[in-house]
Amino acid sequence: MYARLTPDQRRAFRHGLAIAGLIAAAWMYVVVGDTTWQRPAADGLVYWGVNAADPYAGSAVGGVNAYLYSPAFAQVFGAIGRLPRDVFIVGWTLFLAAVAWWLARPWPASLLVLALPVSQEVMIGNIHLLLAAAIVVGFRWPGTWAFVLLTKVTPGLGMLWFAIRREWRHLLIALATTSVIAAVSFAISPDAWWDWLALLRQDGGSQAQVLVVRLVLAALVVAWGAWTDRRWTVPLGAMLALPVVWMDSFSMLLGCVALSRRNVRG
Repeated sequence: MYARLTPDQRRAFRHGLAIAGLIAAAWMYVVVGDTTWQRPAADGLVYWGVNAADPYAGSAVGGVNAYLYSPAFAQVFGAIGRLPRDVFIVGWTLFLAAVAWWLARPWPASLLVLALPVSQEVMIGNIHLLLAAAIVVGFRWPGTWAFVLLTKVTPGLGMLWFAIRREWRHLLIALATTSVIAAVSFAISPDAWWDWLALLRQDGGSQAQVLVVRLVLAALVVAWGAWTDRRWTVPLGAMLALPVVWMDSFSMLLGCVALSRRNVRG
């Protein structure tokens, strides 16, 4: 349908999306009174403060301020956690903002369309933008998929793209890189790895049931994209495959923008 529009109609459509995105953000922050901005880097501070020696103490699936990623990620942040708290907040926020801008380069106005999820993601400091960036870069350097698999895990379903297209070398590099990092991390802290695996086996209740449905949908999206050569379906499928989808999770759609072939302006 979009392809059938005239250039003026396409421009009007894109401008309409940008206006709608700004209205949604204004409604949430001004009318609803969203307080995300009052908790700068709330999720990021969980990573900053994680105890690499015992990262899962008190953590539970669905819990508040729970650290749920692999010990490898915790070990990296064990070093970053030496930074002063305020320095980390500023640096982490600016880093995520830079990643958002990099992803949006083919169509900068997408930052307006996705103003609400992107602003929440940058303020709260989660890793959805980093997941999108890893997926985008992963088409050239598939080893970056290790970041996806060793954090949110289930969005790794996006690697189905390589399997369907028989890009076995890329798939092997992604899995081998993940395995090497995991092996080194396990050698450093084997108990933490057993704790993480036990944590992943926890029953997520209704969320787990919904996840199964979303995983099937995500697989269909990625498979269709692989068959029709649409790379932008991979970050979309990965977002659908997230263990839990929040508003800021939709910031991963910037990955679709980054993978768009046509440089959209207007």
